[in-house]
Amino acid sequence: MAGNSFGARLRAFLRAWPWPGAIFILFAFLISFFWFLTEVLEDVSDYQGGWYEPLAAIIGGIGAFLIATVLIFRRVEAAESEAQVYRLARGLATGYYFNFVRPLIGALRDPDHPIHIQAVEQGAARIGGLVVGIPYSLPEFAAETHNTAIDELATEPGETFKLATLSVEIAGRPRPISVKLATSTRTGVGLLVDIPTTLVVIPDFARFIAEHESRSGGDERIIAAREEIVAVGEVDQFGEVLEEFENVIARAGAQEEREQSPATLLHIVPLKRLRRRLTELADG
Repeated sequence: MAGNSFGARLRAFLRAWPWPGAIFILFAFLISFFWFLTEVLEDVSDYQGGWYEPLAAIIGGIGAFLIATVLIFRRVEAAESEAQVYRLARGLATGYYFNFVRPLIGALRDPDHPIHIQAVEQGAARIGGLVVGIPYSLPEFAAETHNTAIDELATEPGETFKLATLSVEIAGRPRPISVKLATSTRTGVGLLVDIPTTLVVIPDFARFIAEHESRSGGDERIIAAREEIVAVGEVDQFGEVLEEFENVIARAGAQEEREQSPATLLHIVPLKRLRRRLTELADG
């Protein structure tokens, strides 16, 4: 997921840049550079020292560019530090794991749990695990995007899955868990699939942190960049916490028989690779 994070951070930084001003700086640099070359070539035969002035202009332009870059970068990155005070992602991930992931993994490990009967009734030969797709850009956080991403699993191109909704009763819980079952039309392997709806609050939270800049008269480009950097940072932390739980599952599962181990049941992937991972698991 690191590659997704780096790309999103780069986009956020580029969004904050005042491009009209950057273009003028570039033109000024090019003019000063050619001026410098001209003066140097003239001084080769007769030293006049005339290239000092364009050289100073070049150095001054580079210095101004670096200062602006550092200042913009700091204003954007500061938003992530402000967001970390709230520890939102860790709370969301912990709640999601214990309220959704852990009960479903427990149900999958229990061969007598009714979830297996429901899956067979929906045409699945077996359930291969739970796949969690994590959104990584602001447009992917919208609830309608989640529904679309799952619905597209039942359409071409690529591996086609038959979709059904399972209502999973969990002992000690007042209400059943609702989860999507995607069954490969080719292999008959069923996979539980989910995109954490709890993540839809992250854009609101990111906007809340980003608007701290607007209260001090901040530039709209900086605000948008801060919003994206907060969202990406929170998703990073959310994924890291889930991976921590996944590692715990793997260590615990290593002590059990393979058919009872949960180590191979939970799969966390970026949302854009959801179909690919489902296809891999369906083939396995």
